[in-house]
Amino acid sequence: MIKITVKDLLQNCTCKLLNGDEGTMIKECFADSNKVTEGSCFFGIKGHNTDGSLYYKEAMENGAKVLVLSKRKDYNFKGYEDRVVVIADDTLKVLQDLAAYKRSLFTGPVIGITGSIGKTSTKEMLVNILRQNYKVLSTKKNENSQIGLPLNILRLNDEDIMVLEMGMSKTGEIHNLSLIAKPDIAIVTNVLDSHIGNLGSRENILKAKLEIIDGMTKGTLIINNDNDMLMRVNDDIKNGINVMSFGMENKSNVMPSNIKEDKITSFDINYLKGLNVKGNKTLIYNALASYLTSKLLGVSRGMVKKGINEYNNEKHRLEVISLSNNITLIDDSYNASYDSVKVALEYMKNFDGNKIAVLGDILELGKESKKIHKKIGKLVADNKIDELITIGKYSKYIARVAKKNGLKRKHIKHFRNELKSRFYVKELLNKDSVILIKGSNGINLINLVEYIKEGLVF
Repeated sequence: MIKITVKDLLQNCTCKLLNGDEGTMIKECFADSNKVTEGSCFFGIKGHNTDGSLYYKEAMENGAKVLVLSKRKDYNFKGYEDRVVVIADDTLKVLQDLAAYKRSLFTGPVIGITGSIGKTSTKEMLVNILRQNYKVLSTKKNENSQIGLPLNILRLNDEDIMVLEMGMSKTGEIHNLSLIAKPDIAIVTNVLDSHIGNLGSRENILKAKLEIIDGMTKGTLIINNDNDMLMRVNDDIKNGINVMSFGMENKSNVMPSNIKEDKITSFDINYLKGLNVKGNKTLIYNALASYLTSKLLGVSRGMVKKGINEYNNEKHRLEVISLSNNITLIDDSYNASYDSVKVALEYMKNFDGNKIAVLGDILELGKESKKIHKKIGKLVADNKIDELITIGKYSKYIARVAKKNGLKRKHIKHFRNELKSRFYVKELLNKDSVILIKGSNGINLINLVEYIKEGLVF
């Protein structure tokens, strides 16, 4: 069991003890005062809009025993004199340095996962395999940021393996996360157009994703060899790091066979026969990455098969929901990119009925926004969607191109936001409908999903 104290914090981070006992244990850590639990540690992180340290009283009221706060002169700890208070110029740096210190005490394997899409589903499938025989610490939901990853590492207790997502919006962020996590195995699921508005080109996105190896001195980098950017990566990328690949199209270290695609997709991997995933065949990529990682960790084939076959998609990620009147809702509202929209539209082909696509904006595309949304309009027409509803600022270009390519105007409707679309979408649903809801998280289509489900779930 790995335990750390306030003394460890003071010795490994740039900060100063203002009050309390340095022998106090640091238990679970939080950066949100609302989530603080009894006896935990609260970090007041300064953000773009506010300083988390302003909420120190709320954190203490919720039970925080240790507080790491920004330098201020107006703190009042009356009634909370028993709390440990640490002051720092940069509380985020203290959080990250403490996580790096706790990582240095861990002797088990650490797996880092990044990519434009598929990070969370790959993480969850891999964890589903490993948990059969190991205690696993994994990223909560998608808490993979400069704050989220350190907080996850600081939850480490007596686990055998860590599986950590690494997210980014600009260059240098994964570099920093890799230096904290120091992964032994790194997985890059793909390099797509996500964040192209911030990074300018897919070449820059590739460089940013490959920062995942910056904290590695040895180990294995696992890449998707079907991705046109990642297939350029070769095994001399960095001394001491071995490169292994997975893919369905290009020759790779691990490839599937006997693929049969339906609502449930079946396939084989090497000597593992009778595998299946509850969704379309792109989930095979998650299975290949998980298989390869598990093999490097010495996991038995039986455990791998069981973990893959018993894996269920995360909520809001191509989640198939049966509603009343034989209506099928395909909830893919968590996030979106051009490639994931393509996958979702193609997946609809496996279902019978009146096909309705509700597509929201894809965000963070910058100057590429109009071009990519127009490309999606062509996809809609090619996949023979019966009804199209678009939501947001740029999705109007989806509608325009779909109309030019054969979808009649009376079957197309555009709304500025999901709230205004609700009544129209619900009225459009009838017996045997199949409705796909897909868009970037910031468009709030998850709210539309909940609105549709209300009163229609069996």
